[in-house]
Amino acid sequence: MDGGQPSGSFSSSCPPFHTGYFSGCKRSYMQSSCWHQEDKHYQLGSSNTISQSISAPTPTLERNSNGKLEKSIKFVTELGKRSRPFRWQRERKRRLLDPGNSCNLIPCTSICSGKNTLHGKSPSQLSAQSCHSHKCIGSLLLQPRKNIAEEVYINRKSMFYNLDCSPSILRRGNVLRSLKPNHAGSESLARHIFGSYDAIGNTPSALFFCNSGTCPFGLNCLYHSLIKLLKVLIRRSRNCQYVRLMDKHCGVASLDQIPVGNSSSMFECHGSELDIEVGEDACGFDIKQIKNSLEPIDPQFAAKFYCPKSQVVSFIWAVCRSIVPADLLGTCSNWRILRRNISKFIKLRRFENFSLKQAMHKLKTSRFPFLSNKLSLCCQNDEVSNSMGTKVMHEGYSMQKEAVCIMKHNLMERWIYWFFSHLVVPLIQAHFYVTETEFGKQDVYFFRKSIWEKFTKSTITNNFNDKGYRNLNDSAVRNILASRSFGFSKLRLCPKENGVRILANLKAYSRMPTEEFYCKDGQSRGVRVRKKLHKFDYYKPVNYVLRDTHAVLKGIKLKESELLGSSVFDYGDVYRKLRTFLLGLKKAKASMPDLFLVVSDVSNAFDSVDQDKLLDVMKNVIVKDEYHLKQSYQMLCTTKTSWVHENVMLTDPNISPRCASPQFHSLHCVNVNQELSRSVQKKKLFSTLYEHVKRNVMQFDKKFYLQGSGIPQGSVLSSLLCSLYFGDLERKVIFPFLGRVIESRTNDLSVRQDCLDISVSRSSNEGKIISNPGYMLLRFIDDFLFISTSKQLATHFLSRLQRGFREYNCYMNERKFGLNFDVGNTSGLVSKRVYVCKDGISFLRWSGLLINCHSLEIRADYTKFLNKHLNSSLTVCWQGKPGHHLKAKLCDFLRPKCHPIFFDLNINTPAVVRLNIFQSFLLCAMKFHCYICHLSYMCKLRGDFLLNIILRSLRYMDVLIKNRMSSIQLESLPRPRLHLENGEVEWLGLNAYIQVLTRKQARHSRLLSLLKSKLFAHRLVGRVSSDLIYAVDSSHSSLLWQIKY
Repeated sequence: MDGGQPSGSFSSSCPPFHTGYFSGCKRSYMQSSCWHQEDKHYQLGSSNTISQSISAPTPTLERNSNGKLEKSIKFVTELGKRSRPFRWQRERKRRLLDPGNSCNLIPCTSICSGKNTLHGKSPSQLSAQSCHSHKCIGSLLLQPRKNIAEEVYINRKSMFYNLDCSPSILRRGNVLRSLKPNHAGSESLARHIFGSYDAIGNTPSALFFCNSGTCPFGLNCLYHSLIKLLKVLIRRSRNCQYVRLMDKHCGVASLDQIPVGNSSSMFECHGSELDIEVGEDACGFDIKQIKNSLEPIDPQFAAKFYCPKSQVVSFIWAVCRSIVPADLLGTCSNWRILRRNISKFIKLRRFENFSLKQAMHKLKTSRFPFLSNKLSLCCQNDEVSNSMGTKVMHEGYSMQKEAVCIMKHNLMERWIYWFFSHLVVPLIQAHFYVTETEFGKQDVYFFRKSIWEKFTKSTITNNFNDKGYRNLNDSAVRNILASRSFGFSKLRLCPKENGVRILANLKAYSRMPTEEFYCKDGQSRGVRVRKKLHKFDYYKPVNYVLRDTHAVLKGIKLKESELLGSSVFDYGDVYRKLRTFLLGLKKAKASMPDLFLVVSDVSNAFDSVDQDKLLDVMKNVIVKDEYHLKQSYQMLCTTKTSWVHENVMLTDPNISPRCASPQFHSLHCVNVNQELSRSVQKKKLFSTLYEHVKRNVMQFDKKFYLQGSGIPQGSVLSSLLCSLYFGDLERKVIFPFLGRVIESRTNDLSVRQDCLDISVSRSSNEGKIISNPGYMLLRFIDDFLFISTSKQLATHFLSRLQRGFREYNCYMNERKFGLNFDVGNTSGLVSKRVYVCKDGISFLRWSGLLINCHSLEIRADYTKFLNKHLNSSLTVCWQGKPGHHLKAKLCDFLRPKCHPIFFDLNINTPAVVRLNIFQSFLLCAMKFHCYICHLSYMCKLRGDFLLNIILRSLRYMDVLIKNRMSSIQLESLPRPRLHLENGEVEWLGLNAYIQVLTRKQARHSRLLSLLKSKLFAHRLVGRVSSDLIYAVDSSHSSLLWQIKY
């Protein structure tokens, strides 16, 4: 053999080529060739295997392989078989030789090296021969691999809110359900796993299939071994007993033991199996028997019957072990790693992503038997001929080994991606209803489909039928939708601790089938197949059509705020009203008088609104015949995405453009100066409002309902309509009542002094009350806060709320009253919303605030974090650059509680101002610890890097406080007051992190030493004020130290 021959030539023991194929190629050398007749005397274990590509001159090839060819021809003659291939073989060969068919199954016995050129051939010469060569696994999976594994995500969205209950393992469109356990089905599944994902590869992959009739490696090649394994996978998936595995790993109380109706007893839900007979279908149960056995579950108990995530992981892994062959799952060490990665996937919170990199974390190709070196990859040369001892040969061999490693990794990527996307996710879809809950924050909960169906039945009985929801047939729905431009909303259920909340999606388009007809779909064995088709009418989202009405009501809110009564919509509104009230109290008296507080909440506020009464109220709100609107656009761009935001505003000379226009506090926002003006008639506004309130069509579980009472939750108008409704109640009932109470007791000296000579005046039409600071009423949508200097006035207000308001169908929730005083036999109400710290100070909880019952000082309410671990409030990002994500998260953690209401000295003392800053840092430090714990299994961040991002967040908080205090807009003096020395915010932040991380010092020893060094070198060391000492005293933050982190 010529010493210049590269490693890509045939050795002397190369198996014979089919003579027809060889002559048809006209002695041209192909980059990929595997058309040969299998020699039964050819041994797979031989050291002389197929080389990478043919590149030797023709005479050398004939001289070295002549004897072998003669032997092959003699062998065929002795068999007495036809030498011409069968028709299906010729058709396959024709398809594979078609250069335009790049996505077919490509025969492969050679693998491309790093340089895809043959020895002695230029690229241009090779291109001339490309008509006979095809891309194989080497050219597709050995491409220079991009860093795309971090960008490929397992789609979790399809898991959530899926109500379909199928008697099969998987949904109708899943590939495993449509295939049969034969060779064709296995090939289709192999193509689906390894050849169809553009998200993983650069191009639609052709697969590494051999010509199965002539493969030199027999059943030990990768193609044959995979076909065999996938055939087993398909067969097992059809015969697995899923329900029995579910009962074993996710056992719940028997269906006949689950509370039904109005049962008040509580049952344990661990260890017992589902009382269902096993049917004879492929999946091991009869879905009809389950449906017939279902009785409604009492909604107050339904939230207790979710499956713990550990049980879900156990079930998924049991099914995977039952149906997936062991060679595809890997060795025992891989089992542990793969199960742990499945557990990570199941335990993700609502808005977290799961990348392919996380799915493959710590998995190794060497631990997958189907990728191990025991099997030939139809491309390897285990030993190179001694005659090829040149430097070029050794370089080519090393590049070949590298290419094989890349191919193995790419194959594993495709397999793991398919395993999670098309097996784990469909298993969850088929057997669990996945949702978040109100009590679980961002955590995800898994309910068995049978349990959720009982829960749904109970909800329809208790909430739909009992609250005036009326069933509609399709024709009635079409009649309603025909007269308007927007469609209907889709409902879903969100469990609460003691019931369920019905949520409506009014942002999505909706469609309704208009007619049914049949068309021919083909003929099969003389039977004509007719397929039923639908035409659909598509409708705009409800919220999109309501944007004009929303703009008008927002403008009226700014122009005529008295129509909303005591409504507040954010911390800014509370701050302005509370600050004015406190300044009036301090101005009237030298010392703070005794204060009496009442907190209450309307029961089922949105669902109890009287629709006819609401429309009557709106007639006094929308009074003009025509309103003028201005439409503009804002372009928002971020590093991940960009979108256009449409703004519709009411144009009125009495409304400040700055107040009317939405403000996007972002450097990535660009205002587009292309404003459009239009007008909207009062008649059209009322028509839209009437359709939205009185003819609100909802779809739940493929059935339609008409809402008979209340207003839809999830609408852009909901909060405004509710505020106007209760504002009318206050102006016409509550304020006149308080005025009569004060007037009837004008002879009582104590009342007259407590109320500070409250002057009451009625407007002629609306019963509006104007008072000096003797009492204050605030309402956040449906949550009331009443503050008075008179106990008698507070007592009368409480009694009036307890009676309710029949004309408005408004009644208070008895369990959510809160007082700071005793009222005869109602003293039991005091403990409902009162929180007492370890330092003895009592607070009333209201709308995210802790209000001091004696001084009205304001702190942030962190009690919502007490019942759950702090992990449930996080959304962790492992992708991209986790350290940079953490840097942004620390700022996000600080921003919500950074408002002038916590820092203004007109409301709080200097010590409480610093305490509020310190508590914000405490919570941020706790979240920081939880975030680091979640990141630790994927990456480790250095202590100096963590110190830098902590110090950056402390500086951010310092600047943000000052900016927020200076940007607040007030109509009256004095201005907000803030007195913080330079370095105080940083000192408070360092102390907060040290106190939090000291309790977890085993994990943060290096970071703690850096933080302490920074604190000891701080400028305030040696001159710490008493206010700072008060702030860092743990007794004043006892609430936060009860949080689990």
